[in-house]
Amino acid sequence: MEKNRQDRDESVRFVVQHYQKGMFEPSKGWKRLTASLPGSGRVRYLSFITRAAAAVVLLFVAGIGVWMMVNRPEQLFAQVDNTEFTLPDNSQIVMQRGAKLEYDRHFGKTERHVSMQGEIAFAVVRDETRPFIISTPTARIEVLGTEFTVNAGDNETRLSVTSGKVRFTPDDPVIPLLCTAGMTVHYSANTETINVSSPGSEMEINGKTRSLTFDNIGLKEIVMVLSHFYNVQIELPENESDLTFSSSFTGKSIVEIINIINFTLDTNIVIVEHGGQQ
Repeated sequence: MEKNRQDRDESVRFVVQHYQKGMFEPSKGWKRLTASLPGSGRVRYLSFITRAAAAVVLLFVAGIGVWMMVNRPEQLFAQVDNTEFTLPDNSQIVMQRGAKLEYDRHFGKTERHVSMQGEIAFAVVRDETRPFIISTPTARIEVLGTEFTVNAGDNETRLSVTSGKVRFTPDDPVIPLLCTAGMTVHYSANTETINVSSPGSEMEINGKTRSLTFDNIGLKEIVMVLSHFYNVQIELPENESDLTFSSSFTGKSIVEIINIINFTLDTNIVIVEHGGQQ
């Protein structure tokens, strides 16, 4: 204990004897001390790496922000009925109140694809190299150039064709329907039901009950529907394609349906399997 006190007193006398004002600057001293410690170079290196990484992250985030701004989809919204817009390809649309339409910056350049909800009337400029494609929550509509109206909600889509041809494909069952002037299509996703009507004919397809109703429908269209509904290939003689047929089927197999049509109309429709006829 006595020895420790003597050492402390000796240290104090040494400092008092040799201290000069301004000789020792604490800030510089700490820098020198830190530099002399083991691993200090590594600390500076890691600090540099950390700052560089932070800068890269900031640049990346900024780049993402710029990319999102540049590629942000164009959104159109109708606050009142009969709101008119001209799309970049000069196609005209008339939107009813609450309708929404969206397209990206490539629209009209490399493709023509829009998504929508609500009721919108379209007058599409014809372009055979770039079909006009509309996506709704429950269906896909494809046209080259024509006039039609689409009314789309979360669970259903309605299509009315004024002129030209429109290909309407519901989500389930997936059956592409070629619709012409005067035809209307209503698809309900909840019931998986497609109703198609045109002057003098009607058709209903129900995916849940596996039922089909044809009222004065041409055989060419019936064969197309049956092919997709049952996922089989069917051959229809060309000279029989203009015949019409009316009937309803529920829970019938494709073989039964084809046999009924052939027996009723004296036709020669056949199912093709693995490169041969059944």
